[in-house]
Amino acid sequence: MIRYMAIGDVTSPKSAEALAKALWSIRKEYRIDFVAVNAENAGFIVGPSREMAEALLSGGADVLTGGNHTLQSPALLGMLENDSRLLRPANYPDGAPGQGYTVLDAKGYRILVANFLGRVHMEPPLDSPFTAAERILAREEGRYDLAFFDFHAEATGEKTAFAAYFDGRVSAIYGTHTHVPTADTCVLPRGTGYVTDLGMCGADGGILGVSRETVLNRYLVGLPTRFAPADGDFFADAVIFSIDEATGKAVSVERVRLALPTPNTK
Repeated sequence: MIRYMAIGDVTSPKSAEALAKALWSIRKEYRIDFVAVNAENAGFIVGPSREMAEALLSGGADVLTGGNHTLQSPALLGMLENDSRLLRPANYPDGAPGQGYTVLDAKGYRILVANFLGRVHMEPPLDSPFTAAERILAREEGRYDLAFFDFHAEATGEKTAFAAYFDGRVSAIYGTHTHVPTADTCVLPRGTGYVTDLGMCGADGGILGVSRETVLNRYLVGLPTRFAPADGDFFADAVIFSIDEATGKAVSVERVRLALPTPNTK
């Protein structure tokens, strides 16, 4: 059995620090073979810095996936080009920095992880994630044992349609982006593990990882507001997919909320 843990969007530098401090212990406690972390907000609104990415990878993450803010971190572009453990959405145009998928090892099995960006209520407008995923599966046929898709999208309908289309062809599909954990963890009819959104990694005292005051001011006053990260106790929303290595199908899908240590950064 391969136990694959997917962790929801890291929302700030403090969140990245807290997760990096705890991840090896979490892996041991839950007997995890592979960890994927969505880090597209780790720099707070923008993607992670090189230092954050390196801390998460050395701290226990096997791969960092991205989203609509990943390429907004200029300092990260070189690392995107040179480190196969750091992904941006695969449906960016040719010529965009970095790569949208990778194949890594876990327990002697070849694990394909691919990242896609939705097109409903999302910017920038990109190629079809369906088409991009088809191309990857065709290109890598015979070169992987298990496949996992991080679909970074706003619309629940787009996420569930994507999962229905690829059900039975990959081991698991999980949604990211909304920072709100959904209650629909399941094994789809043809054996793909699924959840519409993992949730987030951050502080529990705010709104989607952002301080209450700055969010409420924008809604109540209607003027542009400079957001600030939330404060509070740190946690990470995660989903564990247990996969039968022989069939590549999901056996179970389990949601967990992980308590994280308080970061040192002021």
